[in-house]
Amino acid sequence: MSQVRGPRGAEAIHAAVLDLLATEGYAALTVEGVARRSGVNKTTLYRWWPSKPALVAATFRHAIARDLPVPDTGTLRGDLADLLRSKAAFFADGPGRLAADVLAHTGADAELARLADELLGQHCAHVAEVTGRARTRGELTGPVDDVLLADLLLGPVWLRAVVTHRPLPPADADALVDTLLAGLPAHRAHSPGRPAPGRS
Repeated sequence: MSQVRGPRGAEAIHAAVLDLLATEGYAALTVEGVARRSGVNKTTLYRWWPSKPALVAATFRHAIARDLPVPDTGTLRGDLADLLRSKAAFFADGPGRLAADVLAHTGADAELARLADELLGQHCAHVAEVTGRARTRGELTGPVDDVLLADLLLGPVWLRAVVTHRPLPPADADALVDTLLAGLPAHRAHSPGRPAPGRS
């Protein structure tokens, strides 16, 4: 994701955007309404974000940077399970629950289309970071398509959050990761704190 920036009072601004998205929806949200809700002058908002899509996109970038750190548990299984759980929480109960309404407007606005691309790119980058560490530890010994793995992880999260509105409990996240890893012939289980296979 691009660098998260904003004026003084940015936390209140982004909180106001999320509140209004939740209560009014993207179509009814206005920059003026965000100014009233946040207590920040409208001219300040327009100085930083020239349009409603730019402001909403900035809010999601801020939320993602804050709520979706890349885990480092010491194992590929642990990292993928933690990553899956954090994304499930983000899209089910966190700011990401509002993403479907916002992203429905990507066809009409280039800024929101860029946001959608960033969301997917950031997710793929998270998975690539996790698999990169796994290769260094010796857990992955052959080629793995990081983009395909990212799609397989995010697909069930998005399906439950947007379509079925069912939570993804920790046990289901663990089972999903175990199923994915069973299909990776290049995966070799590794315990944290022990030398990676083939390493002294």
